Amino acid sequence: MFCTTLRRRVSFSSAIPSLTASTGVNLRESRLNTHDVAIPLGPNVDPKTGAAVATRCVRYLLLTPSSMDKAKIDTTLDRIQHFASLTGGQDLAIVFLLQTPPSTSFAPARELLDGAGSSTSPATSGMYAYTALQATLVDRPDIPYIPILPLANLEGLFNLLHRHSSSTARPPQIKAASKVLGPLDMLKLCTSNPPMVQHTAYVLSDLFENLQDLAETCTDISSPPASSSPSVRAAAGYTSSQDTEMLDAHVPDVGGYGKLKRLRDLVGEQQCAELIDFWRDEWTVE
Repeated sequence: MFCTTLRRRVSFSSAIPSLTASTGVNLRESRLNTHDVAIPLGPNVDPKTGAAVATRCVRYLLLTPSSMDKAKIDTTLDRIQHFASLTGGQDLAIVFLLQTPPSTSFAPARELLDGAGSSTSPATSGMYAYTALQATLVDRPDIPYIPILPLANLEGLFNLLHRHSSSTARPPQIKAASKVLGPLDMLKLCTSNPPMVQHTAYVLSDLFENLQDLAETCTDISSPPASSSPSVRAAAGYTSSQDTEMLDAHVPDVGGYGKLKRLRDLVGEQQCAELIDFWRDEWTVE
């Protein structure tokens, strides 16, 4: 729909045929108190349930450089504030016409002479007013953000409305957020056969204060408790599980070695050996 008052506004009256054309947006004329144009988006039927839903539409407020005149700026800001209160800024936009069509009405000779002597072109005046509106709204925290769409000339109104409405109708492209590794996720990677079994990670978090404590324990011991890993035995200087069992019998259950013995008893020799393999390999690389 478009507001019937556009017919009385010289700046926009010539654009009405393009708004009502069947090949265009095909809008109906109505009395709109808060905005100038409303373009519906998509069907008004829920595709999942088939139930009728309220039609979503984009509402537009049409402004010109004269809207920023000193005598009109307060009225313009009040209208924008009322306009923003419709949805809190959602599905709203302001179209700012930078260059108004030449007036065909009578103008006094003094105004014509003053205009002829001015070095400011209509386009420059329009851009100045457009910038002034943006700067003014920045200092108005009571008015939510509303995009201001510059319109070079009235002939491009239909294309601007169609392009902006189409982009608003499309759902926003939301990129899947990359997963952030937490402490437990990092702990599950501290094994020669990742990922670590979750139960093992829970047991480690109970036995060791932090990763530093775990790393120092795994790199300081001379042999894993009854490890079945050949690489660990070779690094420690033992060749059979009997050797490690003998050492296991003579080492008290205190300190880091005692923690690893408890880990072995809770999760098994293989999980314990893979953990020590990882830290020994990392230590060697460094």
